[in-house]
Amino acid sequence: MYTGKGDKGETDTGTGERVNKGSMIIDLEGDLDELNSFVGYARAISKWEDIKSDLEEVQRDLFTVGEHITLKGRGRTLDETRVKWLEDKIAIYSKEVGKVTLFVLQGGSQEAATLHIARTVCRRAERDVTRIASEREVAKSIQGYMNRLSSLFFYHALVSNRRLGVQEEIWPLKYP
Repeated sequence: MYTGKGDKGETDTGTGERVNKGSMIIDLEGDLDELNSFVGYARAISKWEDIKSDLEEVQRDLFTVGEHITLKGRGRTLDETRVKWLEDKIAIYSKEVGKVTLFVLQGGSQEAATLHIARTVCRRAERDVTRIASEREVAKSIQGYMNRLSSLFFYHALVSNRRLGVQEEIWPLKYP
């Protein structure tokens, strides 16, 4: 679909406000869209129902994040129960993986590599949320959610590799 209204570098936000396509809010909307696409892809290729279910919930939450920020807090938001949900999920997967003390090279299986991409896009979106929060009110729960979400993707990736029998490659840190 196209209207031609954006040909001069502006677009509408959810509030009907016209903004430059290079604005922070549009950057965030783009990052959330990209993130949700990678989450959808990860969900499509995952072999594990628990992870698929988590990813579906995350996709719905990401729409709520976008709505909250685009509508300047007038839309729905995520409350602290969603942050707690992420923390509980991370704890479950952390037990399955065990303690992670070093960096892992992203990859292994296609599932894990896709989840690592989602993790890095999530971190970019989190940085955008932080910048926007310095200019307008953003629920603290949204910031906490985005911070925890990248950790969930990390553990999803590790668990996926483990369940598939793919050995993680550890990056050896060399201290001076």
